[in-house]
Amino acid sequence: MNIREVNLLERKLPPHKSGEVLARLAEPQDRLDLQGVKTLENFGLRRGGGDLLRLQLPVGMSTAEGIAWLEKDPRFEYVTSNDLRKTSQCSDDYDPIALWGMHRINAPAAWQQTTGSHTGPIIAVVDTGVDLKHPDLAANLWTNPGEIPDNGVDDDGNGVIDDVNGYDAVHQTGNPQDDYGHGTHCAGTIGAVGDNDQGVVGVNWQARLMPVKMMQNGEGTVADTVRAIAYATQMGARITSNSYGGGYNEAERDAFESSPLLHLCAAGNEANDNDVSPYYPEDRPVGYPASYPFENIIAVGASDKRDRLARFSNYGPRNVDLAAPGTGTLSTVPGGGYEEKSGTSMATPHVAGVAGLIATLYPQASNEQIRTRLLANVDQLPELRDKVASGGRLNASMALEEDTIAPATPAHVQASSDGAWLDVSWVNSGDDGQEGSAYRFHVSSGDYHTSGPALASGQPQQVRIPAGDGPISVRLEDNVGNLSPAGLADSSASLEAVTPNWNSDGNWGQVDKPGRPGVWTDSPAGAYANHADSALTSDWVDLSSLQKPLLRFAARHRLEASTDFVYLEAQSQGSQDWKQLADFTSYREWEDHHIDLSELSGNVRFRFRLLSDGAKVEDGFSLHRPEIVGG
Repeated sequence: MNIREVNLLERKLPPHKSGEVLARLAEPQDRLDLQGVKTLENFGLRRGGGDLLRLQLPVGMSTAEGIAWLEKDPRFEYVTSNDLRKTSQCSDDYDPIALWGMHRINAPAAWQQTTGSHTGPIIAVVDTGVDLKHPDLAANLWTNPGEIPDNGVDDDGNGVIDDVNGYDAVHQTGNPQDDYGHGTHCAGTIGAVGDNDQGVVGVNWQARLMPVKMMQNGEGTVADTVRAIAYATQMGARITSNSYGGGYNEAERDAFESSPLLHLCAAGNEANDNDVSPYYPEDRPVGYPASYPFENIIAVGASDKRDRLARFSNYGPRNVDLAAPGTGTLSTVPGGGYEEKSGTSMATPHVAGVAGLIATLYPQASNEQIRTRLLANVDQLPELRDKVASGGRLNASMALEEDTIAPATPAHVQASSDGAWLDVSWVNSGDDGQEGSAYRFHVSSGDYHTSGPALASGQPQQVRIPAGDGPISVRLEDNVGNLSPAGLADSSASLEAVTPNWNSDGNWGQVDKPGRPGVWTDSPAGAYANHADSALTSDWVDLSSLQKPLLRFAARHRLEASTDFVYLEAQSQGSQDWKQLADFTSYREWEDHHIDLSELSGNVRFRFRLLSDGAKVEDGFSLHRPEIVGG
């Protein structure tokens, strides 16, 4: 990377802490020897490879120079900047009605079933801290049972001294006192004390709120976030509320992937479509951690008092799950006071609070079941139909429904072969046995799984899936996560598979990955190059003998979002043109892909083509077991 390219990378990096980087080792190492580089912190967080480290760069070296230098070292899986994180608060220019959000989500009806519990789930408020002496919060703060207050000793051996009520991940102390007001406000919406004749009431009248401070004066780094999530996980939290955001960061992604908790995350306040560009829209990094693709992350947008999407709220029916009240929210602030604030920051603790009520009333509920209760029981609203995945706004009372009756087994499950595809059909049962409508269906065959909204009881339904190994299973799920018994069908299909030879232009190569030998990659020696234009091309394949063929493969990619791409293209013999079939950018772990080739015929060849700009480079594109199958 030359000086001009390094300068370009520096300009494109999100706001970050200079002089240091976050880096994951490709393999475990006893000691890292690099001239001028100091290991500031080892987070651990191994995922079958090496540790995640925070490294201090040599004096005078910019972050971009450090990334460019270290990415060439094969000992590193990735190197990234230690990006800044800011609160997701928005301006307060609204005319609120006190606690209107509690009424809108039907909290009073939910409180007839439970108001929370001082022995219930621990809810970590991952934010700017909490006012530990606020009269409307103090009684609902979590207390670390293994720590003796103010003795200057780490009694429970967790690496933090006197963390009686929580953790300051910025300074790595046991004093998570709020210096900004944002975290205290979020904590009040989740769990301000109820029925005490003062101030406000939270969604949980009784709670165990764990303050985890990861921002100082409203700003923190990804390293602070990694420590915060690790602490909440280690110390027994069940739920986290995360009202902050920024751009994609691999180390932060690792932290959330390593945590089994249920994470409620603010979608952001840039009025941005997070489905289209959750990375760097107009040079403003937004959308994360809410947009990380994990089932235990729920992304929350904000609704206003008219049940519309708030004018500032990010949205996207793929990356934002539901909306909750987030304008003119009255809640606690440091010093014992109360203020109104607006933002997806204020919407998120409404949902975290309801998740806490669910976990109180149903302590055995899994993350998946809590997620279903939250998303399947929203109030469906026309203004939110194409804005959030659930199409609606949080409803606390419906999310607490007591329902032990699962849907009945779907009837008449059948599968008919159509080339390399199977048309699976069945007749739906209901929500309770045969009554009502189930929430969604789940169809599985071998490793393949798909789901979608279920039609009403007695209605036939059909879905097309790629033919695979193993019987077909169809199950229905109700609105609280109860699953029907499986309806089964034979998935046998007479398939012909073609595995073409693949030819590199000299830049692609094959490497062995854990559990995946012979993986093709555009970056066999590490990160791909700037201004790359390289291709992996197949031999010619005769598709004329295959009915309804598809190209199937597994892929993993880490590409600079929206600027570096790998294109899957096809060329018919006798033509000079390449037809684009798919494109890949940004960051995805291993996924199975099935590309429909039914519009192609005769002799065809395929290529995976990498095109990169002159700025940041990543680990690149990995391709495993590409083959063409047809009837």
